[in-house]
Amino acid sequence: MTLTPVRADGPLAVSTRNPRYFTPTSGPSAGRAVYLTGSHIWNNLHDGMGPGPDGSPEPELMDYDAYLRFLAERGHNFIRLWRWEQVRSQAAGGNYHLNMTPQPWARTGPGTAKDGKPRFDLEQLDDGFLRRLRERVTAAGDVGIYVGVMLFDGWALHLSPPPDHIEGHPFHSGNNVNGISASSINDLQVLPLDPAIQAIQEAYIRKVVDTLHDLPNVLWEVANESCGGGTVTDEFAAFLGMDKAPSWGDSTEWQYWVIDTVKRHEAEQGYDVHPIGITMQFPVAEQTKVNDPLLSSRAEWISPGYDDEIFANGGHPMAPGSPPSRWYADPPIADGAKVVISDTDHYAPGQGDALWAWKSFLRGHHPILMDFGLIAGFEPADESPAETGVPPFAYYEPARWAMGDTRRYAERMGLIDMQPRRDVASTGYALANPGSEYLVLEPDGTGQEFTIELPTGSYQVEWFDVTTRETMPGEVRSVERNGKVEFSSPFPAGPAVVYLNRVSA
Repeated sequence: MTLTPVRADGPLAVSTRNPRYFTPTSGPSAGRAVYLTGSHIWNNLHDGMGPGPDGSPEPELMDYDAYLRFLAERGHNFIRLWRWEQVRSQAAGGNYHLNMTPQPWARTGPGTAKDGKPRFDLEQLDDGFLRRLRERVTAAGDVGIYVGVMLFDGWALHLSPPPDHIEGHPFHSGNNVNGISASSINDLQVLPLDPAIQAIQEAYIRKVVDTLHDLPNVLWEVANESCGGGTVTDEFAAFLGMDKAPSWGDSTEWQYWVIDTVKRHEAEQGYDVHPIGITMQFPVAEQTKVNDPLLSSRAEWISPGYDDEIFANGGHPMAPGSPPSRWYADPPIADGAKVVISDTDHYAPGQGDALWAWKSFLRGHHPILMDFGLIAGFEPADESPAETGVPPFAYYEPARWAMGDTRRYAERMGLIDMQPRRDVASTGYALANPGSEYLVLEPDGTGQEFTIELPTGSYQVEWFDVTTRETMPGEVRSVERNGKVEFSSPFPAGPAVVYLNRVSA
């Protein structure tokens, strides 16, 4: 199976026929389900990420064309285009810096910011940033990739190492000429805001929408992992380089304001409407309710976080010895309340394998990978630089190829009519249009028989090996009476997928 890059026909909207998926609002593909999947990394918009805490005088450049080739080769069609708001910052838990440029505001001075360059004038938007933004979204669209344009970032404002988490931000008093003096994430993402700060944010939001409104491959994202009114343990704070756990507010109402600002501006200007998403907050007061603000929002899509009962009392799936979150190991079925773009960043950062991608797809999600293996570049290497503290490039290859494999099946099937079902197959993983098409995962790879509930008829059978990526055509399977039909993988060992397509009644 091969994939040909397809430019978006029109802006996406949530399908009324199957609200787990988007569909183009116009063009030849209107009415077809759009399935999104792909790898993303922090410097795919800005330059300035590299090993070591300080960085070089000139920001390290990302080879964006090589990034797009990497994505296209593996069959990906979606990225989060990251906003990183600091011109000087570091990664928590990893020895690399993120001194990101360009930023949305002009660097006019007088005076120098913490990074030694001219201070920002927050009343002047930077043409270079806006040009970079449009060029990157356009280039992605040219190779068939949809872009989640991240408007703000919350994570680095409160969860990257101090003091640069705030002192490296343009809104810190030493970095701008406008008298804006933010001292924590609460001053930037927790209502009520200083009216001057909120006005600057609104002008920026509107200008980004103006810059990209005519591009059909755009989705909006409010912010990455903003604060949710909770706290962290002193141990976690120490890991972040803090003396004690700070007090962070709840960004929910601010995020809702961003959603409303985008929607209002699109409506006022008569622009095409693009879906907007809201992602996991951290930390929150009750981890088991982390996804409630997402589901209650006016956003069309969400990226949930871990909400397992086992993490109710301050636990974390990445803590040593912790079990994985259900979102990674046994994802819940997407019920259609929101389109679910399921991101390892929010429940299994640093992890990702082929089985995760297939399980997520067959539960009605759109799996995307927080791909730390790209920190060292887009070509295979024996290992990542030791000082970065992240897995090597090859560690994530099974997940990357699996995401493309799921997309191939998604675009081959009549996905718009298929529903995730636990009851159709004894394995618990199936997308089914009963009586017509079935895609079933056997995740254990033990070679044992499993069953699929089928009505009478004849079905063309095809097998796919999740590990080797080998496709094996099967014979037509005739079912003489409604009921459970036994299947067993033809492959020696490992997880397998079977695709059934009805050929006659």
